[in-house]
Amino acid sequence: MTFDRENIAQSLVDIDAAMQVINSYRHKDGMISYLISYVKNRDFSTFTEVEIHAELLYAETLLVRAVLTFAEDQDSLVSFVKGAFKIKTCHSLFKELYTCVSDKEAVKTAEERESSGKYYTDEIVGGINIGWGAFLLGLSLLPPKILRLLEFVGLQGDKMLGHNLVVESEKMDIMRSFVAANGLLNYQTIVLQFIKREEYDSNVVDTILAKYLDRYPGSVTFGFYDGRRAVISGELKKAIKLYEKCEESPIDWIQVYHLCYWEKMWCHAMLLQWDQAAFFAQKLYKESKWSRTLFGYQYLAFKFMSDSESNDLEEIATLVPKYQLKIGGKHLHIEKFAIRKARSFLTNDKFLCLPGLELLYIWRFIPLMSRENKEIILQMIEGCLDDIANIVPYHTQHPLDDWFLCNLLLAVVTAELGDHEHALSLLRTALQSEDNIQVDHFYIPYAHFELGVLYARRGENIQARAHLRYAKEFNNKVKSYSLENRLLFRIHATLSEIP
Repeated sequence: MTFDRENIAQSLVDIDAAMQVINSYRHKDGMISYLISYVKNRDFSTFTEVEIHAELLYAETLLVRAVLTFAEDQDSLVSFVKGAFKIKTCHSLFKELYTCVSDKEAVKTAEERESSGKYYTDEIVGGINIGWGAFLLGLSLLPPKILRLLEFVGLQGDKMLGHNLVVESEKMDIMRSFVAANGLLNYQTIVLQFIKREEYDSNVVDTILAKYLDRYPGSVTFGFYDGRRAVISGELKKAIKLYEKCEESPIDWIQVYHLCYWEKMWCHAMLLQWDQAAFFAQKLYKESKWSRTLFGYQYLAFKFMSDSESNDLEEIATLVPKYQLKIGGKHLHIEKFAIRKARSFLTNDKFLCLPGLELLYIWRFIPLMSRENKEIILQMIEGCLDDIANIVPYHTQHPLDDWFLCNLLLAVVTAELGDHEHALSLLRTALQSEDNIQVDHFYIPYAHFELGVLYARRGENIQARAHLRYAKEFNNKVKSYSLENRLLFRIHATLSEIP
């Protein structure tokens, strides 16, 4: 988590040493069996329990190795390809192991299991189910276009089965239950926040947190997820206190503190406390190596929204591109967005249109704000629209782009306040001018997405699908646009729920 090259190198040494030990316990296939394994699943009937356990450990360790491979050579596409092949191997291993365990576990009673010898310990069964369930759940979230390509090479997704397998493994109270609990909490409180908030299951989160906070009352990990639960419930001040409690724990793993800074930054932004949000963005910019490009732009955006003066925004905007990262030879989409906005700040007389609200929107935090604060930002957006109409010359070279953004934000907030009809009208009006957008073309598919969501809520499914598909296929009209991937995930999640 440090993104430090020395730490990554040491992690690779350690993980390779672990894999060497695990390999010594794995089943030794003959040459014929080895060649057959390329065209059909291996026969696990001759494997001992230790050898099955070694296969599980090998699959788990190889997955960690794959993740480290992506970070090992951040500038090369070769590392991306190597990591992808390792993940494909992990997927195949977990699939074979799950099939094996499912066949063995078909014998229902304990007596039958003992007498037949067809029995694996809960530790093995639970570990396999966690790994296979995580793959099924993760792959199910991918857009169809990507998923069809992955299915062609043998990867598959199944949201319901995957989630159920991880839930059942967490309930088994095995050594890996901790891993399953963390995975479920991450999925429920973080992943769904950005993809399909409506699927959030508070019962799953409450049950897991009640269990582990009682067992480990001082846990930083579960304390963090307790904070996430408070955020989702709209209890932002409570969430800040929970994160502060996590920060009081004397641990050497400073990245945990950075997670808390990140969360507190957004809590303060949702409370419209722009100076405090900028403070934590600046701490991340100075202390964390995760994405100084993004943190720098967030500091600029939140500080710009505040009433206090700042003399370092131009310097920060100039430095934002300097720290751009590559993962597996590719630049991060959110960093590309941050760089483009920072450059816009510099070329438009140090002005941006509601950058803090734009960030809250793209990270999907507006729905979690209080009604009172939603009404305040409604007034802020309307004030900005008045400026666009009345200030001549306007602050930027592209006033229509800012006008479109304001109408998009206004529609989102209006819908959150319950006036869906007015929100639909605002989006339709904005989209009448979509061909006049000059720079921020990504506003157009996002507006179509929001329109599709509103139609879906009204039960007008034909209209909903039409706008969602337009948004999904927008890259045919514009070769690439900002924040495309995160929108495609949301479109896929929404389309999958429409009859």
